[in-house]
Amino acid sequence: MIGNDAPDAFCAGANLFSLMVALGQGNFAAVGDMVANFQNAALRTRYARVPVVAAPFGLALGGGAEVILGCQHVRAAAELYVGCVEVGVGLVPAGGGCMELAARAAARASDDPQFDLLALVRVPFEMLARARVSTSAEDARDLGYLRGQDSTSLARETLIGDAKQVVLGLARAGYSPPPPRRIRVIGESGAATLRSAIRNLAGVHQISEHDAKIASGLARILSGGSVPGGAFVSEQTILDLEREVFLSLCGEQKTRDRIQQMLTSGKPLRN
Repeated sequence: MIGNDAPDAFCAGANLFSLMVALGQGNFAAVGDMVANFQNAALRTRYARVPVVAAPFGLALGGGAEVILGCQHVRAAAELYVGCVEVGVGLVPAGGGCMELAARAAARASDDPQFDLLALVRVPFEMLARARVSTSAEDARDLGYLRGQDSTSLARETLIGDAKQVVLGLARAGYSPPPPRRIRVIGESGAATLRSAIRNLAGVHQISEHDAKIASGLARILSGGSVPGGAFVSEQTILDLEREVFLSLCGEQKTRDRIQQMLTSGKPLRN
């Protein structure tokens, strides 16, 4: 079970100060290793031979949201504010969050080759690009951070115990991990459609140039990269794209400005 007894936050995000120090030193190798280690931890959580249940409550932002997405089962507090908010600091989710949301979108598609997969992928794309945060556990379910199999606890003080019972129940039932997935993606054509919408928003000044660059990175990740629309790719393919885009954005001065603003004022910078 993954949880804690903090009063207000399951996890309010990654350590931006450590990231800023590494970027200031030009140590991109360390940043790449950090991202890869996080991704591998999420995969180990998903494919563990024993059941792993997340018990989130209160704030579950950025990396905290990706910890939840990496778990096969979740027992959440009813009061839950979960969201991948990395665009606020000029970055993209890179701990498996994009991959998991792409996989969940693809899982809702029919087997019809003509099915409009883009309509499903557009939902997590817009949610990530806007850094949407749930207002409750039920809202988190509507956004896709929780699934139908995930349950909730109305009383915060019983959450840890409730999650423990979920773990024990899964173990007694003879839990076995899921098989690795091949994820159906929208490919280059779908990414081009998303980028066209991004350019239109930038053209009428509804988003900044840097917002457009970040959103284009999200489109590349969720599309599965340089593959035809409807192709199936491995989880690792999308994880590699997450890491690639994340490191590319780390090299942008405007991203560093956003991180610095968040560290000094706690408020996002729209540059």
